[in-house]
Amino acid sequence: MRSQSLQREVPDPWEALGSPDHVSLFVLRLLGERYAVEANLVQEVIRTGPITRLPAAPAFLLGVFNHRGEVLALMDPAQLLAEESTPLASGSRAAIVQSGEWRLALVAEAMEGLVSVPPSALEAPPATGPGPAEFLKYVAQTRDGPLAVLDLARMIETARARSLPG
Repeated sequence: MRSQSLQREVPDPWEALGSPDHVSLFVLRLLGERYAVEANLVQEVIRTGPITRLPAAPAFLLGVFNHRGEVLALMDPAQLLAEESTPLASGSRAAIVQSGEWRLALVAEAMEGLVSVPPSALEAPPATGPGPAEFLKYVAQTRDGPLAVLDLARMIETARARSLPG
């Protein structure tokens, strides 16, 4: 009897990976708040190697680094959301993400991991405008409160547009 009650208390670790009736989100901390991206866009979390700064690059593009022979851009989403920098130290963690043809690394104050929510917990974001709202895809209602889900494709396209001269 005791083992049955313990089994009910321990959540299923596979639940965070999602199921047909749930959406998996990868949670990270930016600007002291919890944000997320769709988990299927995150390939891995790594420690960054030496970063090569790029002359005249916009503030959100911290530079590039070598990851297993591939040169990846390192982007600071906090710069796009609120023009504030994420502290970056040697060996900081970054999430390697793939959105469409674009593969890059995102830095954050912390990488919190996966959560799974039912589609009914996803709400439309607040009205768009400058700042974080323009990059929100959903707001997910979780046990820990509302979670802003970023529209990664829109962030990358905006970053590319702001990087191009002219």
